Amino acid sequence: MKKESALPEAHGLAEAINQDVAQLINHLRCSNAPDDALAEATRHIHQAIAALSPWLQQGEGWSTVSIASEMSEIVWREDDITSVMPYSPISGKRNAIALPIKLWKAGSNEVRGEAVFSSTYAGPPNAVHGGIIAAVFDEVLAMANVISGNAGFTGTLTVKYHDKTPLNTTVELRGMNLRQDGRKQLSRGEMLVNGKVTASAEGLFISAAGGPG
Repeated sequence: MKKESALPEAHGLAEAINQDVAQLINHLRCSNAPDDALAEATRHIHQAIAALSPWLQQGEGWSTVSIASEMSEIVWREDDITSVMPYSPISGKRNAIALPIKLWKAGSNEVRGEAVFSSTYAGPPNAVHGGIIAAVFDEVLAMANVISGNAGFTGTLTVKYHDKTPLNTTVELRGMNLRQDGRKQLSRGEMLVNGKVTASAEGLFISAAGGPG
């Protein structure tokens, strides 16, 4: 992958638009707007849809717009390792439904990160939905595998909820690839708030056939 200091300008604009759409989702989730305000917002949304519709592409693989055609422009950054997955629904900066997480390399087999979850991701009162927490762990543990050189598919993911993970609060993320056994990999992770573990996870991942082991 090509190492660069910044993404091309066009991709920076695409990421900015996705941030705006994410904010729109949050505003819609949290607003109690009257019908006339909703109607005005709907008109603008329809205009945006019409502007983008002529540029839709259909692709194959793990993103509608094939990332293979963009590999020369994808940036590997140890301080932001999710930059190599721009369309990920969990962490991709070019995906408006992606979660507000950032991950960075903390060692040869460890990642660290942080997130601040808005009300968009609420489950219990003032707390993050448990399914969102599981999705974050899947990404965190997978990226721990990637930096250890043992990327694989999720086989099983077990999440333990120790306490509520609060909204609008900085959440610390940790993930580590513990060991490999042929194609099998074991990874573990934690979510912490002010040093207290609110959730932990263990994942068994399987490398693709022809990979390690």
